[in-house]
Amino acid sequence: MALIKRSGFPVSEVIFTLSLWLWLKKDSIGMFARDSLQGMGKDVLYDTMNREDLNWRKCHELIAYKAVKSFRKDIKKAFVSDDSIKQRFRKKMPGISSHVDHTTGRHMMGQQVLTVGLSCEEGFVPLDNELFTSKTKIQELAKPFKEGRSAVAKRHRIAVNQTKPEMVASMIRRALRAGIQGHYLLAEAWFGSKAIIRLCQETALIAILRMKKSKLKYRISEYTNGEIIEREMDVKALYKHSVRKQRKKILGQGG
Repeated sequence: MALIKRSGFPVSEVIFTLSLWLWLKKDSIGMFARDSLQGMGKDVLYDTMNREDLNWRKCHELIAYKAVKSFRKDIKKAFVSDDSIKQRFRKKMPGISSHVDHTTGRHMMGQQVLTVGLSCEEGFVPLDNELFTSKTKIQELAKPFKEGRSAVAKRHRIAVNQTKPEMVASMIRRALRAGIQGHYLLAEAWFGSKAIIRLCQETALIAILRMKKSKLKYRISEYTNGEIIEREMDVKALYKHSVRKQRKKILGQGG
C-alpha cells in the first residue's frame, strides 16, 4: 500500500500511532497525544484521519493477514459475522441513521458497524468492517466529498446502497483473495438468507447460520434410487427433515 507524506513525520509512524490509539481504547486523541507522544501533536493525527485518499481497509487487511499467519495451519477456522450499534446522541450528526437495538428493542440514532473476523482456538482477528446506513431518518452529509472516486467516498456509497448480506459477501471474498482461509461461516439470523448460503456454496465454506422462521422456501436435492429428487421446504420442515431426523441418541443418556 503506497502511503505518501511529503513533509513532517513519516506517514508510517502516524498510521502506527493511530493504530495504538485504537488498540489502547483511548477516548480522546488530544489526551493521548499530550500524555503519550513526544513531538507529534493531535493536529497531525486529525489531519491524517480526515484524509479522503487513504485506504484504511487495505491497511487493516495487511495487519490482519500478518496476525492470521501466526495461527497454526492444521486447525479449523471460521469466518464470523456480526453487527453492533454505536449510539450517537447528536441527532443531526452527518451520516447517522435510525437503527433497532435487538437487545433492548429500542430505536436509536447512530452508526451500525458490520464486522467480519476469523476465529479459531488460538484467537480472534477482526478482518474487515463496514458501516451500514438504514433507510430511516438518514442524516445527510454536511458537504460532498472532495473527490467522488476517493476511498472514503466509495465506502460511503457502500454504506448507503448495499444490504448487510451483500457487505458480508464482499468482505469474505476480499479476505479469501488476500490469502486468508476459513472453513466455516458463523452468523446470526439476520444473515440466514439465500444470498449467504449461495456465497458459502461458491466459496466452499460450511454455513452455520441461525435461521428465522418465515415462509421462505429452500430447495433441497437428494438422490433416491439413482435419481435426483428436488423439494422445497420452509425452515421448520427443513429442520425436521435434515436435523431432527438425523439426530442420534447417545448410549447411557436419556431423552
